[in-house]
Amino acid sequence: METKFNEQLKPKKKRLLRPGWQDKLPIKPILVATLAVLLLTVLVLINRPTATVLSSPELDVIKSTGVLRVGVDTDLEGMYKNGQGYEREVAENLAMLVFGHIEGLSLVPVDRYAAPWRMNDGELDLVLMSMTQFKQEGYEKSDVPFFIDRCVILAYEPYESLANVTVGVLENTPSETLLKDYVKSTEPALVIHPCADYYSMRVMLRAGTVDAVCLPRTVAQSWHESRTRILSFEIGRIPYYAIAKKDSVLIDLCNEVFYDRQLDGSFAEWGRKFGVEWGANG
Repeated sequence: METKFNEQLKPKKKRLLRPGWQDKLPIKPILVATLAVLLLTVLVLINRPTATVLSSPELDVIKSTGVLRVGVDTDLEGMYKNGQGYEREVAENLAMLVFGHIEGLSLVPVDRYAAPWRMNDGELDLVLMSMTQFKQEGYEKSDVPFFIDRCVILAYEPYESLANVTVGVLENTPSETLLKDYVKSTEPALVIHPCADYYSMRVMLRAGTVDAVCLPRTVAQSWHESRTRILSFEIGRIPYYAIAKKDSVLIDLCNEVFYDRQLDGSFAEWGRKFGVEWGANG
């Protein structure tokens, strides 16, 4: 019998979930599985960021041209001499990541003075050399150096002390900075003679204008003559970086290549191959 009271009663809704359903779920296993997936994802992104980097617009442009242009130091023992060296190996690793082959790699011999303006003019995509960074804004270096070279004193005769010895050094370089620090901390009587380029340093050394020169060991090895010798003074170490335009994905790829070559032992193999005694990967 229908009554006004019955009409006011609404049909009772059925519960989709019973009370206390959440207590019966395997919460801990779900959390553990979720954390494991997140950890794996983070590890993949940290150690192998290639997949995301290789899909960047910057590399799309390089792939469309079919050429990766890498500026390298010239005539440096073990680094890039007679077309061989560590800089070539690093550049080939990068080309393999970008193209899947090395046919598109173009190694451009360039010195530290020409490198900035040649990159600014769009002639280079990346530079590998012993520079801390370009002075111009808009460029950045790799997080760690791919090589750390010993800064040495090269002369025709040995010196027991560098007091009152005139030493030529390339101005505005890490070598000059290290030599100035050496004067402040160790030998205030050393005389620094800034030079504009390596050629003038060599001429001054041969002419006796300077008693010795301060330069990276790789350069000293390349300069080495029958009468010259590398002296045993501890001046410091010089970093070799990869330099590209700011926010360039090529820097990310370089950091990855440096990391991989350190882990797989290829850096140590390169050192043995070229007789590099004082190098260390960053």
